[in-house]
Amino acid sequence: MVDAMKKVIELNADLNSDERNLLSVAYKNIVGSRRNGLRMIAAIIEHEEGRGNTARVEQLNTYKGTILAELEKYCNELIGLVDTQLLPAAKTPEGRVFYEKLKADYYRYICESKPENEKTEPANKAKQCYENAMEIAKNEIPPSRPTSLGLILNYSVFLYEIIGQKQEAIELAQKTYNDCSTTVDDNSDNSYSEATMILQLLRDNVSLWTQDAEQAE
Repeated sequence: MVDAMKKVIELNADLNSDERNLLSVAYKNIVGSRRNGLRMIAAIIEHEEGRGNTARVEQLNTYKGTILAELEKYCNELIGLVDTQLLPAAKTPEGRVFYEKLKADYYRYICESKPENEKTEPANKAKQCYENAMEIAKNEIPPSRPTSLGLILNYSVFLYEIIGQKQEAIELAQKTYNDCSTTVDDNSDNSYSEATMILQLLRDNVSLWTQDAEQAE
């Protein structure tokens, strides 16, 4: 699917909404499987370390390194496509926000996979891309549109999970939910269900994060 989307981009880099979503799904499949694989391997490594199985841990770490390299390769490949072809060709605010958010998400995935001493650079790049997208969305897209809501959802996750700005993440998600719950009906039938789903995810995150904060006190 990735190869097919690359051919589409070669013909015309100004993708419509459906084509952008197909591109996102294509890379999400190959990167998502590796993110899940890394989580599973981390759990197995922890288990084997507890058993003192040094040889097994060494094998698993080698395999982990292979998956990490693949994940970073595909993330950088998509970021490169956005920078060199897709973002320069984007003619709509929705397209520009989509691509800035996409870059930010994939820098976030790189950041997730790095040890603590290597997180700063991809985290800074992700933050800059999220902020670029937020600026465009604030000025040109209604806040209750799925494009804007999806951006807030992912940016708040980045704030909470990657750079540890937990209170800011909670406040952003809560404010967005409060502000947009009453205007979500302004969406067309095609985007209403997506917008309401994202609002529910924002509310779920606020509940979970607030509960975690209370338990930590």
